Amino acid sequence: MTSHPTPELSEELAKRIRLVRRDVGDLLFHFTRNIEPNRVTVSFSETCSMGMGGSAYGVLRKILYEERLIGTSRWTYGKDTICFTEAPIQEFNSVFSLVSIASTKAERPRYEPYGIAVSKKWLYEQGGRPVIYDHPDAFPQYPESLRYRFVPYDPTNGTDFTWEREWRIQAAELKLDPKHTLVVVPTSEEAFEIVYEFANIEADWDDEGSISGSYHAPKWLAVSLDMFGFKCVLDNA
Repeated sequence: MTSHPTPELSEELAKRIRLVRRDVGDLLFHFTRNIEPNRVTVSFSETCSMGMGGSAYGVLRKILYEERLIGTSRWTYGKDTICFTEAPIQEFNSVFSLVSIASTKAERPRYEPYGIAVSKKWLYEQGGRPVIYDHPDAFPQYPESLRYRFVPYDPTNGTDFTWEREWRIQAAELKLDPKHTLVVVPTSEEAFEIVYEFANIEADWDDEGSISGSYHAPKWLAVSLDMFGFKCVLDNA
């Protein structure tokens, strides 16, 4: 491993900096959006599948049923890639609020407030890395192995996606571990629906070793954005 010089920074000071910086967090978010046609198919096995609505909420439920994210090569030069943002959730609330003031579909954010979060450490261990923002002309200088991380940056000509604070992992699919995944939805009602819908039914045993009933054991944990003050009228049909 090559050693590179870095400024001195004690572990304790690093912790304190993360505590006071609003723009630094430990989570990475992957948000969904409405898709066309407005229908998605959930695959449980090679022989079993189910259709559901293609709204952002429907796409999220597909992700949770299949326990995976699917890569796309649309913006990554032919490499299947899955994208995340490291922007703290309270800051992305401001982006989602643009939905309520948009007069046309083109003025709405690309993504809706439905998605999942994983820790930076977990995604890094899977191979995820921050993107590299650089001038478009610099692209040919990058080796093939790094090009999926390249994002054009030229503020003099209005090309600036640094607000996305993007991370990427090169993969056709990324299996999600419920123990390392947090589901994000707009409202507490939807958070309850997710936790209840995907919960496992477990037997409840009495002191004598007999089954006395059953209970729901949560599989996915969910957080609602209304806890952070998010209020927005969404077209989620």
